[in-house]
Amino acid sequence: MYKLLLISDQEDVLRAFEEVGNWERTGFKKPHIRHDFEGAKDSLAKHHADGIAIAVDPEEEERILAYLQEYFPTVSIFQAGRTREEVLMYLNELNTLLNRLHADFTNDRYLETDMLAECRHEFFRKVMTGKVKNYADLTRNMRLLRSRMDADQPCLLMELTRNDSGAQEDPEGQWEYSKERLEMTLRKMLGGDVRGFHILPTVHPNGEIMVLCCPLHGASVLTGESMSTLLINHVEEGIDHLKEYFGLDLTLQRTRILPALSALCTDAGENKQ
Repeated sequence: MYKLLLISDQEDVLRAFEEVGNWERTGFKKPHIRHDFEGAKDSLAKHHADGIAIAVDPEEEERILAYLQEYFPTVSIFQAGRTREEVLMYLNELNTLLNRLHADFTNDRYLETDMLAECRHEFFRKVMTGKVKNYADLTRNMRLLRSRMDADQPCLLMELTRNDSGAQEDPEGQWEYSKERLEMTLRKMLGGDVRGFHILPTVHPNGEIMVLCCPLHGASVLTGESMSTLLINHVEEGIDHLKEYFGLDLTLQRTRILPALSALCTDAGENKQ
């Protein structure tokens, strides 16, 4: 069974976790409970945790999150429910993710961190196509998947298209019939961290190519025209390399500046909660 750490000093949260009762049915052991930053550090030094829930005041939470980012950057942070029903719902989300991270479905050498990155990638593909409903769903899943991107800062979304000449230079159809291979190549050539932004290329089932450029949490980044210039130059340089080394001919078709990543949510107009 998976192991948990709950960090909270709030009576409704502590009561909700206590009301779970039979923890074996959830797939988790009864969580270790600590009430503040120092308690969390002590627990993590002594006990393994597969998931961590945090419900303390904002200042204490920031200290805990900074510590986790430095020393436990891949441990999932799940929502701390305030009723028994909420706790069970959020535990189910965590359990689904952990089962996937630990699944032995391939003979390839595939690290848990690699699978976590793949899960993040799949989630942001949904975000880019409007399949994530609201701000709460967005931020909850970003924490669960340990994304370093900041959902509240301006970001860029680019759309790339393949030119006809690219198909002529691809007689074996290596890109046309393997979207996975195309996406991996784009991630290698365009993706990564650039000046406080994370660049995430995706290829969607309909063949659409999109590149999300989102600020990293806590980073001091450019905004407005300076942001656009930096990121467009980075992507266009990558496009040149793709044509030179792989014969893949792409064009930057459209660029959208978003006020925040949350603007891509289906219910983007609803209030943050």
